[in-house]
Amino acid sequence: MNIRRATIADIDSIAPLFDQYRQFYKQPSHLESATAFLTERLSKHESIVFLAEENSHFMGFVQLYPSWSSVSMKRVWILNDLFVSPAFRGKGIGKNLLEACTQFAKETGAISLTLKTAVDNKPAQRLYDSCGWIQETKFISYKFTF
Repeated sequence: MNIRRATIADIDSIAPLFDQYRQFYKQPSHLESATAFLTERLSKHESIVFLAEENSHFMGFVQLYPSWSSVSMKRVWILNDLFVSPAFRGKGIGKNLLEACTQFAKETGAISLTLKTAVDNKPAQRLYDSCGWIQETKFISYKFTF
């Protein structure tokens, strides 16, 4: 298995996985919009995507967005999307993608990686727990939706 940083040339390989990821979160399939969204993020350097591939099969991806901590005045990476195709789950791909994120965050001088997951997404929670992620208990998240 190879974990590598995606480029614009990988968009057509990432987009179907990204579309499946969105469907997991009850969004309608729309491959064209998924392709456009990813193209814009990568071309504008607004996100970092790592891909898991083996024998020309794209098995999963993770997408990071940059942010900052004003208090520490250091980089923070937001792990916004992690998805492994159902056909490839249980093979350590999610763990390997998380390790790539951790290494990348260290290399870029980040103070932390953060993520949110659905309350009922128990498989993801088990993965994060097993990889040393700690559930946040000091802060409460709020959201204002338009």
